[in-house]
Amino acid sequence: MLTLIALGVLGGIALAGGAMAITLRNPIYAVLSLVVGMLGIAGVYFLLGAEYLGAIQVIVYAGAILVTFLFVVMLVSLAPEDIPPIPRGMPLYITLLVAGGWMGVLAYALRSVVDLPTPAQAQNTDSDLPYLYGTLPPVSKTLFTAYAFPFELLSVTLLIGLIGASLLVQKRPTYES
Repeated sequence: MLTLIALGVLGGIALAGGAMAITLRNPIYAVLSLVVGMLGIAGVYFLLGAEYLGAIQVIVYAGAILVTFLFVVMLVSLAPEDIPPIPRGMPLYITLLVAGGWMGVLAYALRSVVDLPTPAQAQNTDSDLPYLYGTLPPVSKTLFTAYAFPFELLSVTLLIGLIGASLLVQKRPTYES
């Protein structure tokens, strides 16, 4: 029961960090709230017994990639008037509809997650060296066999996010008549 409560709290932290990242108008605060979201996700990984993935989440995503994002945002030094307003009306509803549709596709595709191995089953590496659990060989074996499809869906989601971010920061050409 305590694990379920902790999972809910960490999931709430991750969701709140992600929601603040897309709603805050100050880009620096948005990146920092994304760091909070990534730390919440890392906490979920740690809670589920995936210490290696949690450490990679903190080191690679929250530590390296988002710090790089923060430096880029600081170097670009956007003024408040450079940031376009949040779209209203039809563009907002189309965006929400596409995001909801993608969430539905992911939920449908990941319905087989209940059939994935438990942490105890994944710990069995067909090896006489049980101390290797949590190191790269058993994690990579499990990641690229039992969890290959969810891993690829996550990479597509990250690719869509990167394309969306690059489209959002693109400067609109100004034409002189």
